[in-house]
Amino acid sequence: MKAKYIPVLLWALCILVATNNYNFTALFAHDVNFNIRLFPNLSDLFITSDIHLDSRLYVFQKTGHALSFGVLFLFMNQAVKDHRVAIVLCSLFALFTEFLQLFFERSGRLVDVVIDIAGVYAAYRLSVYVRQQGGVIPACSDAARRLSHVLKGDQTH
Repeated sequence: MKAKYIPVLLWALCILVATNNYNFTALFAHDVNFNIRLFPNLSDLFITSDIHLDSRLYVFQKTGHALSFGVLFLFMNQAVKDHRVAIVLCSLFALFTEFLQLFFERSGRLVDVVIDIAGVYAAYRLSVYVRQQGGVIPACSDAARRLSHVLKGDQTH
């Protein structure tokens, strides 16, 4: 195996452990355990009634979804050197993890796949921006300059 795939595989393993652990909050107590359900209800993928945007924990979890798949995209893109392939592979992995959660007594949802793919796309756009700016330092400098103009109310760039 080529060494360039090691970060991708390690990060994907972290995502699998986090998404299939019996309880998300138990991870903070270093409690890793998996409960298996051999015959899940696949229609659970389509449930939307458990979307709670007023819950801090829910928003935290969904932000974690987007960020974790965004990081996966950055690792994947670095390994495969083709952003299209990286986007497709990360999107398929998002679908796979949500489907797999159903077998681990977790709530796999297609809504989460959309959130994961949004994280992938955000990471892609960020990587394009950083590349256009000539690297991380110039990109951060440009972003800080733009932000200072916005905060001052100055619309000229």
